[in-house]
Amino acid sequence: MNSPARTTSTMPRQARAAQLLLFGLAFAGLVVMLALSGGLTSYGVGNMITPWILVWVCALLALTYDGGARNGVRLTTFVVMLFVLVGSFNQAFDAAAPGEFVDAALRIAFGAPVMVLLFLPETVAWFDREK
Repeated sequence: MNSPARTTSTMPRQARAAQLLLFGLAFAGLVVMLALSGGLTSYGVGNMITPWILVWVCALLALTYDGGARNGVRLTTFVVMLFVLVGSFNQAFDAAAPGEFVDAALRIAFGAPVMVLLFLPETVAWFDREK
């Protein structure tokens, strides 16, 4: 017999929380880019925007969570966020200015819970549901 999480047509709150965290992180990325890019060279801006592009890809994937997204979308989001977090930890440890540290810490603070939420049983059941 299927569990209630498999047969329901509404997204579980764990998947919704991951989706909202990704949307919030994507918006925060825009704010951070606008706030910190003023005093940077084009090389510095390119260095700062690289991890945010991956975050924005995850936010675009999150747009499909309540529609036809399946397990592949969940795993892709997880892997891309893993790359974001590894780079962010590296950036946080090598930060020369407070702005660089806050930039990396923001991705860590929002990205780690997303990765945990994507592997909770309710979320896994949502992405493994039948069409």
